[in-house]
Amino acid sequence: MTEREAMPDRRPCLILHGLGGGPYELQPLTEAVAASGREVRAPVLPGHDGPGPAMPSSSWPDWTRCAEAWYDDTASETAPAAVVGFSTGAMIALHLASRRKVDRLILLAPFLAIRHTSRLPFQPVSLLRVLARWTPEIQRRGPAVRDPKMRRWASSLDRFRTFNLHAAVSALEFIEEVKPLIAAIDVPVLIVQGRLDSVVEPWGAAWLHGRLTAAPSRLIELPRSDHLVALDKDRESMIDAVLAFLDEPPA
Repeated sequence: MTEREAMPDRRPCLILHGLGGGPYELQPLTEAVAASGREVRAPVLPGHDGPGPAMPSSSWPDWTRCAEAWYDDTASETAPAAVVGFSTGAMIALHLASRRKVDRLILLAPFLAIRHTSRLPFQPVSLLRVLARWTPEIQRRGPAVRDPKMRRWASSLDRFRTFNLHAAVSALEFIEEVKPLIAAIDVPVLIVQGRLDSVVEPWGAAWLHGRLTAAPSRLIELPRSDHLVALDKDRESMIDAVLAFLDEPPA
């Protein structure tokens, strides 16, 4: 992938990581977007900036409040920013687009349901609320990446060794807050989903694509990628698609 020439009219870009992770989850994409000549901001969500190894508790009002402040610092009326969101960050990006004039959205592996929970006879959030009272932290699984080299790299950067269930409950509650807002989103949207996702339900991307009725949207599926699509085996083609989408003129 060749470095693109900087253009003065390229819009800034805010990049939001996922629950329990950090900016490292999107680092190859972040570096490519910055190399394209855009001003890039990739901050750390509240509850993700404390020392490890235990992940602290945080909630979706914390995340959205900071996302709005970051956006206001990044964008302007004459230069609205593009927003990239990964997993729970994708839901934050949608929420942000309902409250701010954004240029466009790139939603990577959007978190609309936990993998393999669709057929449960109860809502996962109900079970997690009960578990969180007794065991607020659980052991964290390894990075959801099929590329062995990138999995080792992500493991070396991940500061948390536990996953906070109070934060997970809040992320699930946040999904229900965002769903009613989706149909009114009216900016161009690119959705990227790995077919091998072991963290979120892959069908959530298609569900979202079908409900963005006011927005020109498209869906790209990555055949060799797990949840961390910006690090996995299809990352080069994904980055090329994102850069091309960012370069498209306004509809």
